[in-house]
Amino acid sequence: MKAGRGKKLGGAPRVGRWTRPRADKGKPRTAPGGLVLLLVLAGLLLAGTGVFLWRMNGELEGGLVAQDRIARRRPDWVRLGAMPGYVPAAFLAVVDTGGFRTQATREPAEGPMLARDLVRQVHRLGDGLADQTRATAMAPLLEEHLPPRDRLELYLNRIDLGKTGSWPVYGVFHAAREYFEKAPAQLTVGDAATLAGLLLPPRVTVPEAVPGVVGARRNEVLRRMLERGAIDEAAYRGAMAEPLAFQPGIEYAPMSRPADWRMPPAVIRVPLALPAADSASGGQSPSAPSPSAPSPSAPSPGA
Repeated sequence: MKAGRGKKLGGAPRVGRWTRPRADKGKPRTAPGGLVLLLVLAGLLLAGTGVFLWRMNGELEGGLVAQDRIARRRPDWVRLGAMPGYVPAAFLAVVDTGGFRTQATREPAEGPMLARDLVRQVHRLGDGLADQTRATAMAPLLEEHLPPRDRLELYLNRIDLGKTGSWPVYGVFHAAREYFEKAPAQLTVGDAATLAGLLLPPRVTVPEAVPGVVGARRNEVLRRMLERGAIDEAAYRGAMAEPLAFQPGIEYAPMSRPADWRMPPAVIRVPLALPAADSASGGQSPSAPSPSAPSPSAPSPGA
């Protein structure tokens, strides 16, 4: 027996013939159980997402898209071509019309997103997690159903523009009639900016309750329109000089007031018969005339 045989070599006993383990080439390896489970969960997730989007698309077609087809046949529907160009321009200065896929690459605009705003309003979606998920799913589906011009036209005819008294006001047709007693074609630049200003955050839902903010919002919209080139300097100055005629309701109480506005003092009106009675009685009660007071019908002694 040779010396050193049977001793440990490199941490392993040298017993018999020492050989290195050969790699099994070409032998298929089985996937770990965790990877299989992950693939199964991913498949279930994709299937569940597909079913959810399919349901949301059906709900959208039976709701907002169906309303759009019906509303276009109504007599109060106003087409974009029948409005002055500055009316949709005023709303475009406030409402974000960018597509859902491009909104993540842009800075968020200070105003509502058109598709999402329509979906939330028509389908009565709130701020809960479930409703937000539905709105997020249905907004891009709406963009697939309607082209941009049709979406804007639907928005202008359907969007909530506050209420007067207990009556909600939807769309520019009813807003022009209720707030200004005008047809949409008769709205001025200032009128259009006033209506669009209601959508600025925080949204004005009851204009009568906040009479001091409407004028400032109108001016903000006019400034945006000027910066975007929707109106020129002359139109901007003319609209700024317009009286604030936003007066909803039968009583026509002014909705916008200057910053230094104060409530005028109460005026106590005297009945018309009272001054005549006072002059006839010499300041005393008509039932007890003063004997020294001359009668208004008799001539004075010096006459």
